Amino acid sequence: MHDRAFHRYSLLTLAVGVVLIWWGAAVTTEDVGLAVPDWPLCYGKINPEGWYKVPALLLEHGHRWIAMIIGWLVLGMYFWQFSKCKPSLVEGVGIVLCGIGFFVLIKLRVYSIAAFVALLGFGWLTMTWIGKRWTLMRGLTTLAVMLVMIQAALGAARVQEMSDPFGIIHGTFGQIFYCVLVFIAFASSRTWTEGRLVLPLTEARKARFWSLALFLGVFGQLTLGACLRHTQRTHLAANDILTTKGQWLPAFHPEDVFLLFAHKYWGFTVAVLILFVAVRARRWLVTLPQIRLVAAWLLFLPTVQVALGIFVILTGKSFWVTNFHVLNGLALLALSSLLVATFWGDQLCRRDDEAEE
Repeated sequence: MHDRAFHRYSLLTLAVGVVLIWWGAAVTTEDVGLAVPDWPLCYGKINPEGWYKVPALLLEHGHRWIAMIIGWLVLGMYFWQFSKCKPSLVEGVGIVLCGIGFFVLIKLRVYSIAAFVALLGFGWLTMTWIGKRWTLMRGLTTLAVMLVMIQAALGAARVQEMSDPFGIIHGTFGQIFYCVLVFIAFASSRTWTEGRLVLPLTEARKARFWSLALFLGVFGQLTLGACLRHTQRTHLAANDILTTKGQWLPAFHPEDVFLLFAHKYWGFTVAVLILFVAVRARRWLVTLPQIRLVAAWLLFLPTVQVALGIFVILTGKSFWVTNFHVLNGLALLALSSLLVATFWGDQLCRRDDEAEE
């Protein structure tokens, strides 16, 4: 049954998530990720006096505040669905207590044990989801709670260890977390509960394959972008558009030049892939006009993304151009994840065996 109130709540969470990712992108663009040396406090206080007047602290500490808001919103999602399913008080209290213990381990920098606890948590989630036959929303909201805790832990480790690898993982993992929020909003919508996708079996298989390939391709490009942003913060390794440092195919060394080359040309490849899938998706989604709009957007946004990427180079990583490049990339990933959810979702992807015969 469609829960309109929960769906609107999930859309609110999505909107705050966009602000969070934009703010995080601004932190990286301005290279102020280590403006606050401690965690979870800020210079030993919850809010240092006048912190919002200092640009670096406004970005870094403000990012933490928005992340905390997302955390509470996701926890609200979890308990909303938790209360509908004959809940066990032990589970709810256990998740909260385990979450507190997890963050204590992160604060103590016992990352190996924290990782083991996270793996145990995902193992519990998988077995319980299957064993108790949870509804999709019950499982997704529980997954979102776990992901938001891991994302916060990665941000903490980034600060405590002053580590670029942790920063890269934090940036890319945040995109996956956002896609889970997109899935929750979609799965709570009227389109999910009442829509019907009618496809012959062979076409359904093609739709699943190409939507998943598209999602992985876009995610790979965003991963390259995260590596680039955390290793070439102040300036790019080259400022030419088609070539890289004057070469069509640069050597693997120096790594920064090859990374820039890989990001540019995998970006062009993914743009072509998006257009290819979007054209086909418009035909696959003819019985779902609401989701067919996703394919329409995917026909438009790759051109915008390539243009923004070019202007990032030409403007020497202008703040606004770079941040909109990140946001547009997020939109491409989110729309790709919607295609995956549509073509792989049990309630929407109905095989038309008779048509296949």
